[in-house]
Amino acid sequence: MNACPIRNTLLAAIASVAFAASLPAAAAGRPPATAEIDHLLQYVAASSCTFIRNGDEYPADKACDHLASKYGFAGSRIATAEDFIKYLATRSSISGAPYHVRCGKTDALSGPWLADELNRYRNAPHVQASASNQ
Repeated sequence: MNACPIRNTLLAAIASVAFAASLPAAAAGRPPATAEIDHLLQYVAASSCTFIRNGDEYPADKACDHLASKYGFAGSRIATAEDFIKYLATRSSISGAPYHVRCGKTDALSGPWLADELNRYRNAPHVQASASNQ
């Protein structure tokens, strides 16, 4: 099941550009923020939560599509996963209204909800092992 089709389309476009890049650029590797942001997008898509944006409710896959689209437009202006959360995943760019996440009966602001997941991801053994291999 494809949980986030826009994200996958964006990733395919990015992969095509990366393939066409020179070998020295490819050797530089993928920035850590990219893996973290990809994880956050997957986390959103895989959640069973409802996302509330400008008063309207959206299922997780639509929220993922929206955030992936914003990330695609922002491009290199987003240097870290914290930037992604702060500038793209916390509030509406148009109205300024905060995004909310409702999981069951719990309602949370999206920024802290994603920051908590980012901390869990960074502290996971698989992340620590790959960081020590560099």
